[in-house]
Amino acid sequence: MTLLSGGFRGLRVTALALGALLAATASGVAQDSKAGPFSNAEKEAIGEIIRDYLIANPKLMLDVMDALDAHESKAEQEQQRVAIAANLEALERDGYSFVAGNPDGAVTIVEFFDYRCPYCKQTADDMEKLIEEHDDVRLVLKEFPILGPNSTIASQAAIAAIPQGKYLAFHFALLRSEGILDRDAVMEIAEDVGLDTDKLARDMESEKVDRIIDTNRNLALDVGVKGTPAFVIGDTLLPGAAPIEEIESHLQAVRDAVKDAG
Repeated sequence: MTLLSGGFRGLRVTALALGALLAATASGVAQDSKAGPFSNAEKEAIGEIIRDYLIANPKLMLDVMDALDAHESKAEQEQQRVAIAANLEALERDGYSFVAGNPDGAVTIVEFFDYRCPYCKQTADDMEKLIEEHDDVRLVLKEFPILGPNSTIASQAAIAAIPQGKYLAFHFALLRSEGILDRDAVMEIAEDVGLDTDKLARDMESEKVDRIIDTNRNLALDVGVKGTPAFVIGDTLLPGAAPIEEIESHLQAVRDAVKDAG
């Protein structure tokens, strides 16, 4: 998964938490209600005991870190579900994103991607196969350029290609390109798939194209997307190049939910 600049917020704060617990315990927060506060000597002794125990049992710190990660991951997933529900219309039916597969399909996948992201390139074949093999799937493609100016140029070109009716061929050609994907390379690929490159160049400069990219970026931040690729299926955010089996499993869960609701 290609991360946004700055990456994920560091979760490995457990050592600080343990240090705070150690300090709190040694300072007398934990105390015998009958005997009163610990003396300074007792606090120092307790601190030494805890320190020695942690040094002798370092796996305890790893266990605590794992438990903290699991807790924070669960909380983050719940926040994402709430954010997805609040932004569902913008995610699935914004009126401007290209929809591959069956536009009237019963299940929707939303993909945030960058044309220069190696992991997005890695999933291109799976996405193409998915929409070919499942006639009930809508694939909403959201340009999310995070790897610099050339990524933005590629996204601008892709969005500008929509009115010419060759977006999907251009999309997969960009993802399958090798080498430097700069403006010259983008225009060469556009010409290869039959686009009018003069018109494309003019349309790339429109405020509408830039507005779409900005809107996608804001939406990605709102729902917790931190890198590319990222998939939204139902109320779930799948970060990274998720295996096709995992994506199909989530699609089936959405199908089942729709069936049960009906």
